[in-house]
Amino acid sequence: MPESSKLATVIAVACLSGGSGKTTTVLNLAIMLSQKGKTLAVDFDPQGNLSQWLGITDLSESATIAETILPDTERMQVKEIIQYPSNEDREGRLLVAPSDYSLSRASDAIAMEPGRERFLKRALKPVVSEYDFIIIDSPPSKGILTYNAILASDLLVIPTECTPKGVTGAVSTFVLVQELAELDFQVPAILGIVPTRDAWAGANQTRMSKAAITALLEALPNIHIFSSVRQSTVVQQTNHAGWSLLEAGEKSLAQPYIEVVDAIVRSK
Repeated sequence: MPESSKLATVIAVACLSGGSGKTTTVLNLAIMLSQKGKTLAVDFDPQGNLSQWLGITDLSESATIAETILPDTERMQVKEIIQYPSNEDREGRLLVAPSDYSLSRASDAIAMEPGRERFLKRALKPVVSEYDFIIIDSPPSKGILTYNAILASDLLVIPTECTPKGVTGAVSTFVLVQELAELDFQVPAILGIVPTRDAWAGANQTRMSKAAITALLEALPNIHIFSSVRQSTVVQQTNHAGWSLLEAGEKSLAQPYIEVVDAIVRSK
């Protein structure tokens, strides 16, 4: 990495729509970024899918990211909860701040606290000098957890499925960033949108996928649109194995994520 780059580049992956491929995007980007520098993947979604895909399946006796955003008397340091993925070594370059449903209870606990929108930023502050990249998964809905993920970040990546619902989710996410900026929060730069679940029938893109990408270009003309991730059962298979598409030898499927990684690295 460049010598002048002393702090991690923090990337949030967010979309205000379920089924956007958000956690798939985080998994792929985190693994691929770890080939460029030391990377921390922050699971900030109470569903905890990212943690599970990276082999962290039993958190019954482990602290999670939830404990790092609690009020002062109960709060833990993020260094205390970080783990290595248990499914692949990756030479120690990838670490995980895991999550489970306790994160929902933590969000309720901080609901009336001053500065609650930036508790994750505060939690990550002690480790931003220890990583090259920090990438944050977020819930698929508007709320305090999503605000925290966005406001902790330097860059925002918006994955969205190629459906009308997905387009609405991407536009809503863009509007949310604008709303936060209007409230004088320091918001991340939007790196771009990654269309996901791009459906093709043989050599032809489906009408719905084509219409969705056209709608994104029309609704958000100033936002970069990366190449789309083709719909494939391979994506689900690699997710559950905790591998990136690139690790699985699926370079063509991984191309959109390669583009995003290149853009992140160039931003440093």
